[in-house]
Amino acid sequence: MGADGGSIPDRRDLVRTKATAERTDRSLLRELYVLCALSKKPLSKPVVLDPLGKLYNKDAVLEYFLDKSKYGDGEQICGHLKSLKDLLTLNLTSNPDYTPPLATSNSQLPNRAPFVCPLTLREMSGIIPFIALRSCGCVFSDNAIRGIIPNLTKDVRSTVNSSSKNTAVDGVEQKKEVACPNCGKSFDPTLPTSIIPINPPKEIQDTLLENLLLIRASSKSSKKRKNIDKSVDGNSITTSEPVTKSAKTSANTTTIPASKNGLASNGNGNGNGPNVARSVQEKLAEQEKKRLKAQEGMSEAVKAMFAPKEGKRNGVDEFFGRTFTRYAA
Repeated sequence: MGADGGSIPDRRDLVRTKATAERTDRSLLRELYVLCALSKKPLSKPVVLDPLGKLYNKDAVLEYFLDKSKYGDGEQICGHLKSLKDLLTLNLTSNPDYTPPLATSNSQLPNRAPFVCPLTLREMSGIIPFIALRSCGCVFSDNAIRGIIPNLTKDVRSTVNSSSKNTAVDGVEQKKEVACPNCGKSFDPTLPTSIIPINPPKEIQDTLLENLLLIRASSKSSKKRKNIDKSVDGNSITTSEPVTKSAKTSANTTTIPASKNGLASNGNGNGNGPNVARSVQEKLAEQEKKRLKAQEGMSEAVKAMFAPKEGKRNGVDEFFGRTFTRYAA
């Protein structure tokens, strides 16, 4: 701690302070809310939103679906999109003070945001968070919509197997639906799937992507189950799964049921018991011949080991047989 000819420690070296959170550059946030995530061009209606909260120009996404090689980094940006059904067309409120950049200008980033919140007229520029309603596509600032609808869900990440909080009146479930403050379309604010955050943090995007993959997997399994149920109702089971090798072999082979006498029968029901018994007797006879042939080259002492227990065989005492069979008995 000093006085040794070295450096003298400072307070910063002795006291452990809280690490400051990393801040994202405002210019980068502004690009997410002003430019298309795929084409990097200024957003212009119609604008669509994907399940992860990214904003796109609809024409750019259509070009990507038609020719995925048009955008080199398209697979990394929107590779999770399968069709237009995955996208939500937004009902945006235009900013009256917005002027699109000229085509001849070097900078594509406009000075003002192209869209605003219809309740507070705050610009959608990345300074404050924005959300979109899934039912109608209207976009609001997060604080403004929660001020009007206090019971709006906050957990937007748990979108799998979610159910609304309903109240039962006389045994009938009633949903707590409210009207959108912009277009008037009703929606259930307690459902986690009722809102989609726009350009959320990376950890929330990862969770939303996992939920999207789980939903797709569950929908595929439900479709397969429906196909199986339909085939069962029609008395013919047909599945889309490939036929395995074991299934083919089991289908080609025929089972031979056993008859009452314990002998096998052919497919026509005619018993073939005598043939089976004759083949078994022939095999036993062959084995007996082999055993006798093997004993021809044995000495009398070795033969005595395999002789029966009672008395002697050919005048030779069964010493070895009695010795080993005494412990085995």
